[in-house]
Amino acid sequence: MQEKAPPAGGTPPGTAQEQPEAAPADGAYTQWYELKKGDTLWKIAKEVYGDGSLYPEIFKANQDTLSDPDKIQVGQQLRIP
Repeated sequence: MQEKAPPAGGTPPGTAQEQPEAAPADGAYTQWYELKKGDTLWKIAKEVYGDGSLYPEIFKANQDTLSDPDKIQVGQQLRIP
C-alpha cells in the first residue's frame, strides 16, 4: 500500500506542526543606547527618530527602569523602539 503525499504546502495528517517560538519581550526593541553625559531623552529621540518630541516613546519602552524622563543617569542602557 502506498502512502499518500501531504497536500501541497501542508503536513501529513497526524503530524504536529512546529509552532514558532514566542518573541522575547525585548523583541520589539532592536537597538540599545548607553546614556552619556549631557544626554536627554529629547536629544536621543532627535538623533534616532529625527524628532525630539518623540521622546515619550523611548520613556514608555523603558518604564521598567525609568520613573521620570528627566531622571536619567550616565551609563544607563535604554531600549530604543
